[in-house]
Amino acid sequence: MTHSITRKTFLTGLALAAGLIGSTAAIAEAEYTFRVSNVLSEQDVTAFGLNKFAELVADRSEGRIEIEVFHGGQLGSGVETFEAVKNGYLDFAGDSFANLATITPAFEIFHFPFLFESRAQMLSALGSDAVQAQVNSELADVGLVWFSTYEIGGPRNVGTSNVRIETAEDLAGLKFRASRSPLEIGSHEAWGAAGVTVDWPGTPEAVRLGMVDGLTVPYASFYSAKFHEGDLINYILDLNFQNYALVIAANAEKMAELPDDVRTILEESAADAQAWHVEFVSGYITENIQAMREAGVEIYSLPDDEYQKVRDMTVEAVWPRFVGNEGMSQEKLDLIRAESGEIGTDGWGYSLGN
Repeated sequence: MTHSITRKTFLTGLALAAGLIGSTAAIAEAEYTFRVSNVLSEQDVTAFGLNKFAELVADRSEGRIEIEVFHGGQLGSGVETFEAVKNGYLDFAGDSFANLATITPAFEIFHFPFLFESRAQMLSALGSDAVQAQVNSELADVGLVWFSTYEIGGPRNVGTSNVRIETAEDLAGLKFRASRSPLEIGSHEAWGAAGVTVDWPGTPEAVRLGMVDGLTVPYASFYSAKFHEGDLINYILDLNFQNYALVIAANAEKMAELPDDVRTILEESAADAQAWHVEFVSGYITENIQAMREAGVEIYSLPDDEYQKVRDMTVEAVWPRFVGNEGMSQEKLDLIRAESGEIGTDGWGYSLGN
């Protein structure tokens, strides 16, 4: 008999998944089956980490536990799948921190621009027991628990179609595609630019039609969505102004009800998959950058004085505006900064190759 923490009656919007899994004979041999939704595509850097998680669980449970990963938004949008987890219809949902904002502000503080100065600081903060405990105390209000995290491929950088940004002033007047993160849009506004909310699947068309001048996403996202092809993005400014990641959320009550041995396998496999993914990501992004350069994309940095201008005007405009909002207290910000630790010497973990 197969046990699952999902209900037999799945959401109508997730009917596709029911059709897909209903015909999978291998599931019949598993005692526990868990479904994981990943809004990002199977070619995205996050997919490698989730696939590793599924592989580790299968190996360690000797097939007793089955993890089914549905990439590319097969089960719905980020908001839809997080809601499904919250309501007990889906086991795990994964999407960027930004798209949890409509359900909970618990992760929004990680979007503060220039919050971290290196990958080492970001990983220290996200891996901190104290930080996770604080966030989970807030997630409890919506019945969720922070299960795991995978890097989406570095901090946000600035890609443009036709404008090479050489000074802080060059950002003014531009229109950038934005996620649903108020702090991403706030950063755009601090530059004198405009953030235009466009859901990820529609972004290439928005760039192609000139609805926006560019977008602010990590290198891996530029690459996996093929913005380096078809003359969509010709310049990428290595600004590293905002961090975010793929968060995997689970239903807190259902996780607590699992047998100890099952929960242990899930949690230990997730931790080891994350550690594996950290090692994987550095080389992957470096390869992405090289491939985009070879395709003709110019990837460059600002002079130090212009970088400092952008950093200062962004922090000075955005931080006071949001500190004190729900989920973004000064105490929580101080905790994250304290848990970030040293900057280290490895930068953001990838090479620009120039």
